[in-house]
Amino acid sequence: MLGFVITFILLGVLLVIAGIQKRVLWLQKAARGLLVTYFTIALLLLVGEGYFRFVYAESDGLPTLASRNWLARYWQTNAAGYRDAEWTTEQIAQRKPVLIVGDSFAAGWGIENPDQRFGNVLAQQLGDSYAVINMGKEGASTVEETANLQAYSVDNPDVVVLQYYLNDIENAALSIGLNPQLDPTQDMPAWVNESYLANFIYWRLVARLRPQQQGTQTYWDWLYSMYDNSTVWAIHEEQLKAFADEVEAKGAALIVVIFPNMLDPTRSVPYVDRVAQAFEGWGYDDQHIIKLFDAAAAMPLNERVVSERDAHASAAFNRLVGDMLYTHIRELEPQP
Repeated sequence: MLGFVITFILLGVLLVIAGIQKRVLWLQKAARGLLVTYFTIALLLLVGEGYFRFVYAESDGLPTLASRNWLARYWQTNAAGYRDAEWTTEQIAQRKPVLIVGDSFAAGWGIENPDQRFGNVLAQQLGDSYAVINMGKEGASTVEETANLQAYSVDNPDVVVLQYYLNDIENAALSIGLNPQLDPTQDMPAWVNESYLANFIYWRLVARLRPQQQGTQTYWDWLYSMYDNSTVWAIHEEQLKAFADEVEAKGAALIVVIFPNMLDPTRSVPYVDRVAQAFEGWGYDDQHIIKLFDAAAAMPLNERVVSERDAHASAAFNRLVGDMLYTHIRELEPQP
């Protein structure tokens, strides 16, 4: 990028010199005409860089500078590192604790206002007698979620909600050396992260000309194959059982909310079912398991995801999930 800037400046200097010299009139005339174009391009580049550096922000599934801006603008965490309020021991003691444990779907990646996340929608419906605590952590696996649950200071929650996404099996695959080896930054030139305008243009071109670099379809094919790998599935099943055991040790009711592939929910049905069947085998019935592939398939793609570049659940889909969770929690409450 520095080389481009230096070259661009030198080109401008040469055009200015050619434009002010008087010996070669045709060169002077041509240079002055080109200077108008040069300064127009320079102005557009400066305005574009300023806009994408200081104004534009967008969440996506790629390591873009726009997503870095989005995080800086909308992602604030508490002392525990979660995108949630600062809960005090006294506040929790006066309420029935509900813990939302999960990854970026629970944390609300792509959702600017945290109040639009399904956990917050649930909290609004349950009212002040409940403390709905969001422990969503972007990139968290089942193993990390179990550790997060163990470490959190609430010993006797009423309900623990496990938000599950199908990429949670990746940790089990990696534990035995199976790696999708899909790095969206592979072969990415260094200048991409030196300019916000260049970064925006680069990733838009990558999205259109090299879709495999995003890992969308290839990565999902790999994930599905991990569910079909008996060794990987056995490891992951143990990870899920460890989470369920931890919830049971805390004396809480467990509700598992299983998110499908939001881009293609129908294709992911067998794998959502496999996770659900594991919990059913440990004694959890339909009151404790929410499978979201039907709800996702019933909602148009542009309504159920954040954007065409961010396949996380939209605010509208989060509201639907929050409503479903509220119904399940009410059904689990002791009847008078």
